[in-house]
Amino acid sequence: MIWARILLLAAAQTIALGYMIVDRQAMLNASRVVTLKVVPVDPMDPLRGEFVILNYAISRLKPAELDGEDKFNNADTIYVTLQNKGEDWAAVAIGHRPVAVQGGVVIKGTVNYANEFTVDAKTTTELNITYGIESFFVPQGMGRDIEDTRQKGDLTADIAIDPKGRAAIKAMRRKGEVFYVEGIL
Repeated sequence: MIWARILLLAAAQTIALGYMIVDRQAMLNASRVVTLKVVPVDPMDPLRGEFVILNYAISRLKPAELDGEDKFNNADTIYVTLQNKGEDWAAVAIGHRPVAVQGGVVIKGTVNYANEFTVDAKTTTELNITYGIESFFVPQGMGRDIEDTRQKGDLTADIAIDPKGRAAIKAMRRKGEVFYVEGIL
């Protein structure tokens, strides 16, 4: 009795799958075909508006090149210590807990993945890290201009970091000049 039910269920699933394949092929073989213009996708959030995806130099780090700890796993909380290197800040240390460095500021992130690879018989780990500042919501119409600036390498962001290491975008700069400030009261 149970085998009959299992066979009936398997047959129903096979028929449903077969129907989807035949239906899709019939649609592809239809004689009426139209050509539609493809337009770029304007990143939008229905509630918050247009946004730009941002990536930072501190989003990909090699632990062997920094002070602190070397072993991280996916989804680990990571503390990255930044130090002023002239026009911008760079990572100098990492750890599972904040690493104190003279003149340093600690930003808290999450390891998306730890990628190990071998080059010239030497194994290296690279971490992909997010900090919660990878999306930037902008006024309607500014997104494309900001993306073009980002692609040219002329975009920087002023990031506010609280004592717990949490970060927020405070301002955006184009060639060093502020063109957008977030949340001025």
